[in-house]
Amino acid sequence: MYDDDLTNLDEWLRRLKVEYDIFFSGHRKKPPDDLRLRVEKLVKRLSEVQNMSYSERFRYNTLVTRFYVFRDRWRRTLLSHELGSEARNEIPAAAEAPTPATPRLRISIADPEAEDGKVRELYDALVSIREKHANASAISFQQFASYIARQTQSIRGKYGCSSVLFTIALEEDAIRFTATAENDH
Repeated sequence: MYDDDLTNLDEWLRRLKVEYDIFFSGHRKKPPDDLRLRVEKLVKRLSEVQNMSYSERFRYNTLVTRFYVFRDRWRRTLLSHELGSEARNEIPAAAEAPTPATPRLRISIADPEAEDGKVRELYDALVSIREKHANASAISFQQFASYIARQTQSIRGKYGCSSVLFTIALEEDAIRFTATAENDH
């Protein structure tokens, strides 16, 4: 139902990242505020939607998290540019430094209610990554546990598997949170 909006949001985020890269490299005089405002309006509009499917909501949350990470980075970089040439000289060095590898957490869950410890471990990892890298407010554990239960039930029903593999990782400053049917071997 909202696939077109989510596809637009994904494409606009990619374009916005490229536009900001061009701006910060000095090949553009003004930041791409018009596209950023368009993205923010779409994010706000989609946040108010009540009837998204679980997969659409999951995709939306992933895109919004990536947008907030980018927005925070752009704000800090822009602030550094405005502070003068001393700060500007530090930004490229920081940008070129390799991001320390964040371990990928993979947890298999068959019954979220019976495996509360695994759900808690997944939640703690997500909160930890969000606090360190996204500066976004986290959802409550109850909301997260409910979401995991719905995802597990949905994927198990759709694919006929006995458990679902949840993966959390930080890739290119974006939190990747995926849920896939685990092959029963």
